[in-house]
Amino acid sequence: MAKKSHRFAHLLQHFRANRADLLIRLRQYQEDPTELSLARLAAVLGALECLYWQALGCDEVLLAKKIARTTEATAAYTTDAIGCITSIFSAKR
Repeated sequence: MAKKSHRFAHLLQHFRANRADLLIRLRQYQEDPTELSLARLAAVLGALECLYWQALGCDEVLLAKKIARTTEATAAYTTDAIGCITSIFSAKR
């Protein structure tokens, strides 16, 4: 049981850090929609995708659902980056 809570805490720590970074990158992309800002946004979304699969692998389904909801909510605020983001969603379903 201790290993599971340690894994959860570790994944949660990375999720919170990436979620904060996601907000920053999303604001930067909205203010200046360049290829560089899109690449930075995609990098954070890729990190969240990786955390999603790690959470599922550790049987942390609720955390995985939270990560999926976060990335799906991001898609509502991006218009040009939908192609990059939808590839992430298609892998989750």
